Amino acid sequence: MVVPDYLPDQFSTWYLLNNYLQKKSDQNISLIMPPSFDEVKAQQDKEKVSMLFVNPFAAGNYVREQGYLPLVKPKNQPDEIVIVTAADSEINAIEELKGTVELALSNNEDANFIGLRLLEPANLSDDELVINRKDNFLMVASSVIRQQAKIGIIQAEVYDSFNSVTKDQLKVLLKSRINEVSHVMLYHKDIADKVEPLREILCKMADDSDGATIVKALSFPEGFIGLSEEDMEFMIDVVDTLRM
Repeated sequence: MVVPDYLPDQFSTWYLLNNYLQKKSDQNISLIMPPSFDEVKAQQDKEKVSMLFVNPFAAGNYVREQGYLPLVKPKNQPDEIVIVTAADSEINAIEELKGTVELALSNNEDANFIGLRLLEPANLSDDELVINRKDNFLMVASSVIRQQAKIGIIQAEVYDSFNSVTKDQLKVLLKSRINEVSHVMLYHKDIADKVEPLREILCKMADDSDGATIVKALSFPEGFIGLSEEDMEFMIDVVDTLRM
């Protein structure tokens, strides 16, 4: 199962990855792509899936509460966010935000969490920060460009994918530099005897012509790298620290 915080044009690429894994491993693997986080929860409540690709803020619950173990993570692809304003805005730094500030957010709660932490130097009260929720990051950008919101929180990877017309109408006020957290692929302990071939296949995708095409389309140009339990626990601890 892949949680729904990928780019829209990557939807079909996850099916290519699934087919690639089936072909290389000779295992029957069914892909589930829930359209919302509510449906992710409903799926897990109904029947726990064997493998998951999730954001680092959700990973802790799956590992510590639901019996999942780390498999791989994207190589050198940490999850970062940018805080943007309109290109012609008089605001050039977070500290310059004063008074009532309209903030455009997506439904990506991990991106929102990081972004709200980065806004703390502005010392805005709950009354001063007016939240404007949008369905996706592109709508967040559009809201800022149209000055329906003063600032917006966007996943850095998504911002980088915007065309030049969109980028020219935005100004980045701040980019996170966490580096230690990223999306991860997990597996349930019930299939522990089947995962090592899958780990090896995933880690070698960038060295295979067909695999390299797939991981590049997923914005993982260096492919995947194995993730140990120790490194997974460290990532969860970093996330827990950010939440304090």
